[in-house]
Amino acid sequence: MDKVIEKGIKVDLHIHSCFSSKKDGEKVKNNTIENLHVLIEKLNENNVNMCSITDHDNFNYEMYRKLKEEEGKNNSIKKVLPGVEFSVEFNLENKSKVIHIVTIFDDKDEEKVKSIENIFINGKGKSLYNNKNQSYSEEAYLSILREINLDMVMIAHQKNSLLSDSKPKANDVLSLGQENFNNLLFMEYFDAYEFRNKKNDIFNKVYIFQHKVEEKLRFVTGSDCHKWTYYPNNDEFRSNGFEFTFIKALPTFRGLAMAMTDIHRIKMNDSFFNPSAYYMKSINMIIKGKRVDIPLSRGLNVIIGDNSVGKSMLLHALTNNNKLTGNKAKILNGYNKYLQENGIEISSVIEQENIFEFNAQGEVRKLFEETEVKANKYLERFFPKAINASKYKSSVEKEFNRLINCLEKKFNYDDSIKDLSKFKIAINENNLKSITLVGQMKGTNDSNLKELTDDFELLQKQLDKIKNNKAIQEKDKEIIENSIETYNLMHKKYLALLEDLNIEKKKINIYNTYIKHFKDEYMKKVSDEQKLNSEFLENRKSVVNDIVNLIKEQQFLKKFEFDIETCEINPEQNPVDKYVFVSKLGVERIDKNYLKKVLQDILRKDKEIDTTTITRKELQDIIKNYPSDVNDPCKVLKEKINSKLDKDFKPLNAIVENKMDIYKDLSEGFNSQIYFTLLSGETKNKGIYLIDQPEDHISQKAIKDYVLEQFRNMGMHRQVIMVTHNPQFIVNLDVDNVIFLTKNDDDFEVLSGALEYEELNYSILKIVADNIEGGLETISRRLKRYEKDI
Repeated sequence: MDKVIEKGIKVDLHIHSCFSSKKDGEKVKNNTIENLHVLIEKLNENNVNMCSITDHDNFNYEMYRKLKEEEGKNNSIKKVLPGVEFSVEFNLENKSKVIHIVTIFDDKDEEKVKSIENIFINGKGKSLYNNKNQSYSEEAYLSILREINLDMVMIAHQKNSLLSDSKPKANDVLSLGQENFNNLLFMEYFDAYEFRNKKNDIFNKVYIFQHKVEEKLRFVTGSDCHKWTYYPNNDEFRSNGFEFTFIKALPTFRGLAMAMTDIHRIKMNDSFFNPSAYYMKSINMIIKGKRVDIPLSRGLNVIIGDNSVGKSMLLHALTNNNKLTGNKAKILNGYNKYLQENGIEISSVIEQENIFEFNAQGEVRKLFEETEVKANKYLERFFPKAINASKYKSSVEKEFNRLINCLEKKFNYDDSIKDLSKFKIAINENNLKSITLVGQMKGTNDSNLKELTDDFELLQKQLDKIKNNKAIQEKDKEIIENSIETYNLMHKKYLALLEDLNIEKKKINIYNTYIKHFKDEYMKKVSDEQKLNSEFLENRKSVVNDIVNLIKEQQFLKKFEFDIETCEINPEQNPVDKYVFVSKLGVERIDKNYLKKVLQDILRKDKEIDTTTITRKELQDIIKNYPSDVNDPCKVLKEKINSKLDKDFKPLNAIVENKMDIYKDLSEGFNSQIYFTLLSGETKNKGIYLIDQPEDHISQKAIKDYVLEQFRNMGMHRQVIMVTHNPQFIVNLDVDNVIFLTKNDDDFEVLSGALEYEELNYSILKIVADNIEGGLETISRRLKRYEKDI
């Protein structure tokens, strides 16, 4: 038997033979053991893989055995299961209704299957039968099931859809009334509900959605064929509307039982896996010289096992260690050493072009660290172009530069007062006869002119960038080209003025140098009295000029106030699915309050800057964490401001849900949900998805409510191979293949198969129950009454 499910299997669990004649009379008279070849031919013609003859309140072992002989005869029939269609009377409010329940039994114990016929001939099946209304009481039905003592699947008959306005058909579950139907539904009394007409499928799905009973209500079709010649039609009079049901299961009773507990395993067509997606058929290994081939499903494959047994190593080996480069070389060496020590060779490798994504352990969390999403090769395609921070940052920088300039002017003013010349006063100015050399020539300040030329240069670069943007229209491009030419002329004009000032500075420097040299030579030749008189005249003139300049500078010392227009910073947004990919900055709004806040973060608590009174020492004292080796507080203040602005104006990535605050930080678990939702919706890339421990940092509730569904969708689109320790990602997700790695002493062993797979040596469900924390509890909730002994 195959270990994994290659494709869905077509089922029909409701076929009648001549042993239903007590109720169906002449309709089934030709459905005899001798004519069984007619049914077999029809089953193969319709490619039915799993079937059951379910006669009304009866069972014939010979009919069952003869049909079962067809299993594995190179035809479509892979499994024949024993079954009975019971007529069960439910007593409700002084009224009684008979419901038909197709009951399918496990075929594992042949002796117990044989005994079913005798129970109906000589046992409770006969003694508890109510011949008057041709049914069993509910209590009698359950008593017979206990006597049969086999695991079973119970499928209630329901011809009409659950949303039908028509009167319920006889023997339908809904004939019990909606309230009683709900009671049975929420008690999970039945495993599935049978309908025949394909059009009912849509209405039944609507009912499931409206009543939110996805985990409690499954539907399956049955032909209810009474004349094999007309199979799969009921008979010659009812031929329209029937469609077979496909289940995703191994062709075993346990496979059927697993399918009846998960709505995702039941479909009206075989579309469980993507036939066009690339997938790896098996993992090929050599363990101590013995070849081991691990079959893989097209869908969801999980790797479980003992700690430190090499589960993560297997993922990295399959991807040719493409995640283990650079500083991870030590991990790679450790994996290779482990393989050598255990005599393991892994020859299977997935080529890079066939890998959709590979998320190593903890990698998904790292993508969403702090407030910035690190866009990996998959996420980066969704993010909008990074927001242009410079156009917002420049206006802020300009204001802080004004503040620094005001502080520097104040400190230069303080320095000028301290640096006023001190000199001896001549006693008699009238006797001064020496040559007087008064001061040096001073050039014009060119700082504003230099700033202007720099601005012109920056403007030209920006206009060139706009002109070359592919989005700009031709007529606008022409206007910009004309503007560039105009600004070029202005730029050249002011560059020429700046050059003239530089030439003037050079001339003044030559003049001052000559005068100083002349003065030095002159002073060597005059008397001390002449020197004193000459110095007095020079210093007096210089001090008067300095004081006049100080008075002028004082007039410009005003208290600094920020002057900036309020500006909202609108993030760039790209809606994808139910999320929005965002490029944003660390600041939402630029205004005076923001600028003040920047200063508050740099200065000590409750300290402010008054540019008319503050001194260097005072500024130095109010700056937080002032470095001891720097004397210039303006330099320190500027560096701290720039550092804060660099952080605030750094473009950031974020992903948020629609209508959610784009500045709100999301939890790591919610971020992972977003990531998995996006991956599950990706259908273009057909490669394999590999992930190590997807459950990291996600709550159990979030896994149940959101993440499992995302992985189910992924399994329909592509092959998934993951390492997990979480039972929900195995049992509740209903994975298609479990790979169990274990090491006993020196023996390394690999066991694998679908959840329902079992053989003499092992059972996958038992492996999960024994080796995954919480596994037994999860399986018990999932399987309910199916398995008496896991």
